[in-house]
Amino acid sequence: MRLRRVLAATDLSVGAGLAVERAGRLAAAHGADLTVLNVVPPSLEADLSSFAADAFADHVTTHAGDAAELVQRHGPVSDTVLATAADRSVDLLVLGAHGARGLAGNLTGPTTENVVRASPCPVLVVRTPVTDYRTVVLAVDRTEAARRAAEFGLALTPSATHVLAHVSVVIGEQLLRLQGRDEADIERLREASTAEIRPEIEELAARLTPSPDAVVVGSGAPQRALPELVSHYGAELVVTGSGSSTRFERVLLGSVAQSVLRYAPADVLVVRGRSR
Repeated sequence: MRLRRVLAATDLSVGAGLAVERAGRLAAAHGADLTVLNVVPPSLEADLSSFAADAFADHVTTHAGDAAELVQRHGPVSDTVLATAADRSVDLLVLGAHGARGLAGNLTGPTTENVVRASPCPVLVVRTPVTDYRTVVLAVDRTEAARRAAEFGLALTPSATHVLAHVSVVIGEQLLRLQGRDEADIERLREASTAEIRPEIEELAARLTPSPDAVVVGSGAPQRALPELVSHYGAELVVTGSGSSTRFERVLLGSVAQSVLRYAPADVLVVRGRSR
């Protein structure tokens, strides 16, 4: 993966400033071109447009210096961000987890989720102010899309420590509980399931370059376990795939990717399946 064009979208909020700063650092590290986009709502009065342009320029200079191309457009936010990313064939889109009206609880706002769901390229959602990514969790399942997501995450963060993680629900666990079996029986089932799938996940890890520093195979609901795993390792970034990116399937964001995006206490990189 060669990172050539990075697009950061900002609404000039504090959270969006973190995203612009992160985009600038990644673009500089990879020798990529950086474009920063500000979408002005159609309802903004004409006499405020000049003020908005000046505020945008100051915002970008503060967070990314003078190396970025500035683009200011009018229109619906999500649609305009997506259209700009497609028009410029960007390799990475960077967003803040929240806009100016973000709320606590769910760690991402609706605009961010809408863009991630329909983006034609990988999307990095930024919520932490760290300087560099030191520890990265690569969340994988057994699909080719997950392998491509891991490859992208490795290439984006070559100097980090990478933990390849697979968590899946153990088939039959709930049935044992309904039968009244004790925890020892359930734990033996988990161990057997983990032992069965581990060679496949380790084989996936062996195909990656560079090789991950650690491989973790566990059982449980990925929607809950992966955010917990991110906290356990103190990771600053978690990478997840999200199925195909055909026109039909873009309307959905996989439940695991959505949960990680909403609840992981780290930046989140979502890599969709290969576009058609």
